[in-house]
Amino acid sequence: MGSRKVGVKMKKRYYVGLANSVHDSAWAVVNDKGEVVFAEGTERYLQNKRAINVSPDHFVMTRKLLMKYTPDAEEYVIAKSWSEGMRDIVEQGIQAMLAQEKTFLKYKSMIPFETKHDFYYGRFMSYSQRHMLEDCGKTFEYELATLPQLKADIVSSKAWDHHLTHAAAGCFTSEFDTALCVIVDGYGEHNAVAVYRYDGSAAGVHNMLKLDSELTNACTGSLGMFYSLVCRLCGFDPLEGEEWKVMGLACHGKLNGEVYKVMREYIKVQDNGIVSPTGGELIKVMNKLYRYTKKTGQTSLDMANVAYTGQYVFEEVLFEFLELCYKKHPEQNLVIGGGCALNSSANGKVVSNTSFEKLHIFSAPSDDGNAVGAALLSYFEDNDDRSPAKKRLLPYLGSGFSTLTLKNTEAFSQGGTVTYVGDQAPKLAASYLAEHKIVGWASGRAEFGPRALGNRSILANPDSSAVKDIINSRVKFREEFRPFAPSILSDIAAEYFEGYEEAPYMERTLVFKEEKRGQVPGVVHFDNTGRLQTVYKEWNEQYYELIMEFYRLTGIPLVLNTSFNIMGKPIIHSVEDAIGVFYTTGLDVMFIDGYCFKK
Repeated sequence: MGSRKVGVKMKKRYYVGLANSVHDSAWAVVNDKGEVVFAEGTERYLQNKRAINVSPDHFVMTRKLLMKYTPDAEEYVIAKSWSEGMRDIVEQGIQAMLAQEKTFLKYKSMIPFETKHDFYYGRFMSYSQRHMLEDCGKTFEYELATLPQLKADIVSSKAWDHHLTHAAAGCFTSEFDTALCVIVDGYGEHNAVAVYRYDGSAAGVHNMLKLDSELTNACTGSLGMFYSLVCRLCGFDPLEGEEWKVMGLACHGKLNGEVYKVMREYIKVQDNGIVSPTGGELIKVMNKLYRYTKKTGQTSLDMANVAYTGQYVFEEVLFEFLELCYKKHPEQNLVIGGGCALNSSANGKVVSNTSFEKLHIFSAPSDDGNAVGAALLSYFEDNDDRSPAKKRLLPYLGSGFSTLTLKNTEAFSQGGTVTYVGDQAPKLAASYLAEHKIVGWASGRAEFGPRALGNRSILANPDSSAVKDIINSRVKFREEFRPFAPSILSDIAAEYFEGYEEAPYMERTLVFKEEKRGQVPGVVHFDNTGRLQTVYKEWNEQYYELIMEFYRLTGIPLVLNTSFNIMGKPIIHSVEDAIGVFYTTGLDVMFIDGYCFKK
């Protein structure tokens, strides 16, 4: 598109990013100043976990977002997260699969379950990806054409390379001027890894993000697919996003040498890239690995050694490849993106296990974050005289709550169980936490990404290890080995963690200092780590005030924080969602935008 003319009055233009992957589709809006004014996953509005196979421009939701966040739009640029070339790649995959389908179906009864799973998974993903490529944007066009309130046209539509959108989401939301950016994913348009040199002061997006094709093309294996395989071996479902469970389970196990040896046959660093076997060799290795699949009658804890070994191999390969990247590009700043950047256990060890000095991972490094990446790519392509802000992006970019619904809830609540307490909410919530009540805390706009960062959170006092079982059994209804995160005041955090690094998006785990573990056992995992959130007053004043008041009352500068949902459901989106969780779980009290709910 080129740069827009300086000094000429231009029409009000918005850049709408549509992350159109099979899982974790999302919307983002960037205004004509380059500011991200909205970003949210489709799953939140639908309350459908991961919104599998649902286009981001969902009917009705699209209309509401256009009216709310682009009311003065005169022009739109649509930006998608897969390039046009992906259509041919998907079609080739479908045709190859169809060529095998008759033979597969003929011998279906003789084929092992794991092989059947791989076949049907591949077929589902191929057709789903075709659907997402074809349908994304159609509802947007319909809604725009039929909304008389909006007088705007789509002036351009751009389909960006998938890994480039990951890189943009990571780099453009960082505080770095220059960095090395490594995308580590399940799959992409050509392979599962991409390496970019980032220069935020360069003119034009392709000068800001330059692909290292040598390192990128050397990677023919997929750490993301490897971890999905480990997830399946442990009895979990990667399509439901259950890789979290592997991380939680891993620290209960130990290294299994036999499993390790086979896993290293599957994934390794060789010839400057991450590689896996192909063809018949891959089938042999897969068959070996399938021997360790969870059997009927086994518990999740029985699979702890497999989980530990898988996490160990993941980290070993990741760090080895990152160090290779550093040797070629000795840059102190590192940005990691892609689905593998959600591995908080590995993230917390990157700085100590590689030569990089600083690490940035966006709040939404997986495919939902590509909505932001695609929109910003189109913005900077359009405005090549401008540069990213070089500061971390505030993550509170999603939807807020309906004031009318809250007022109606108060008016029709029985026995005064809902009252408006206004700006006293943080202090009241802290006092309940000090009394060991479990508190639902919902305030302002939702966080963008999979982690609750103090605006859609369930909170508890971390001074007892018993609180883990209470929340897992009475509130979240999830496995007993799942850990909880500490949200800690930014100016005190270094006193609690070894080798402290800031973690504003709850993106990494660090080891608690030994002398602090007994004070907060509710957030100390089995391996003495915690996936911390650094809480800044300037980012979230109410949440900071809540924790500060809790600190005054108890001497503990952090609270237990877990996402406001039950297992298998997305984080709450509406007042009604919150009320549903409140009255069907063991939550003791709930706050929504200054309204206090009691039972």
